Amino acid sequence: MKTSAKLQALDEVDRRLLSALAENGRLTLAALGEQVGLTAPAVHDRIHKLEAAGVIQRYAAVVDPESVGAATAALVFLRLDGDRDSRERLESHLASEAAVLELHEVAGEDCYVAKVRVGSTVELADFLARLRDRHAGLSSRSSVVLRSCFERSLLARPEPLQI
Repeated sequence: MKTSAKLQALDEVDRRLLSALAENGRLTLAALGEQVGLTAPAVHDRIHKLEAAGVIQRYAAVVDPESVGAATAALVFLRLDGDRDSRERLESHLASEAAVLELHEVAGEDCYVAKVRVGSTVELADFLARLRDRHAGLSSRSSVVLRSCFERSLLARPEPLQI
């Protein structure tokens, strides 16, 4: 199913269900049903359909980075002078690196932006040096994250501000 078809097929109940799951993926079917006005079996059926359609792609735990030795976050901007094969090798390599949480091909001066988490700036420097050594024609610039103001899942929305 194409992405636009997936979006058109979602009704308001699906959207509320997805929002509740994005906020707390451990809710029981009964608790989800209470939030969206359905029975637990109806919630189960909808979730199964959303999974089968590829709308729900996976379930994951949100882990405290500091607890697992990855307190340092950085946005790494990569530029690669090379052909499509060089880019595919780089993409494959970055996909195999545990430190790389996200990789986005971008328009503009750079080719890619990666979100990286490591234990320290020294580990970041080592990671970048290994990347440049392995991929000829690769240049990078990085912005180290001083603090994360917030991170959220898609569709997890904050409560409206009450003034």
